[in-house]
Amino acid sequence: MPPAHGNQGNQENQGNNQYNNRGAGSSDQLNIFINLPLESEFVQQITSIDPRIRPIMAEEGGDDDARLADVEIVFSFSVDDELLRKTPRLRWIQLASAGVDRMVRAGILQAHPDLLVTTASGLHEVPISEHILGMILYFSRGFDKATQNQRLRKWERYRPGETLDETVCIIGYGPIARRAATLCKALGMRALSVRASITEQQPGDGAVERFYPVRDLNHALAESDYIVIAAPRTPLSEGMIGREQFAVMKESAVLINISRGAIVDEEALIEALQQAKIAGAGLDVFTEEPLPESSPLWDMPNVLITPHNAGSNPLYYKRATQIFCDNLAHYLRGEPLHNLVIAERGY
Repeated sequence: MPPAHGNQGNQENQGNNQYNNRGAGSSDQLNIFINLPLESEFVQQITSIDPRIRPIMAEEGGDDDARLADVEIVFSFSVDDELLRKTPRLRWIQLASAGVDRMVRAGILQAHPDLLVTTASGLHEVPISEHILGMILYFSRGFDKATQNQRLRKWERYRPGETLDETVCIIGYGPIARRAATLCKALGMRALSVRASITEQQPGDGAVERFYPVRDLNHALAESDYIVIAAPRTPLSEGMIGREQFAVMKESAVLINISRGAIVDEEALIEALQQAKIAGAGLDVFTEEPLPESSPLWDMPNVLITPHNAGSNPLYYKRATQIFCDNLAHYLRGEPLHNLVIAERGY
């Protein structure tokens, strides 16, 4: 059996040797449950990896126990206890999403420490980084005011701002954050990053000028014009932006959240917006989704709301399938898997 999730040092290298029974000499059928509405071309791409692969599609008549009893791999957005009960031979879950926080909160990783779980991290770096850039420009160029005046048929000239020499603080440093920093730098912005993996401030790398540990979060926020939340939801990040953080932000600052609503204290955010402690917010995620009609965020002119679709794009399943196929080839060769989840880390 694979080593438990508790063995973090070994887990980074899981896949090296434990699946050698899947080598070229094996004739065992490999059952993969595809719990996604993939087009036939993407299913064929998966099966072309190895002739032993047998895809089991979710829409082929339900997820009954008999169909899933011999499944070794699941390709899905998420997995619950019911599916795990029906797949006693399951070894590996490839998620079609970058986040694994729902499974972490449900205790699935802790209850099944021998499972390999990999994410589709990197899948969203293009659409979400562009979404971030769009939100920055929306506030910088005053498009919020323009759209309001357009609805009122009101011709009112105003002075837009610009992003040159402004500072953006990106909380997190995954693929989305790195590409967003590159795009911001192209606009002439100064990029900072807050990282959970460091304990001291460090010089920057690439588009980022400086890295801050979480303990110096407030220092980074205080010098930033835009704050972008691009960190995964973990016990460490939940509620990390609250009243204390809004108090140190510039009154001209704009908060952008494309990660998870739980990272921000939504009540404190509403208070900060209402009291003009910050200038605005671009929000794609919320504490409760869909965002209730009763939320005051809907009526705030300094808030841009998108319905948790920053990562949506026409190439989603194509990219997710490619990530899975690359990992599947590694799995069959007994090699380390990309984007392996570490339970203690939460991503």
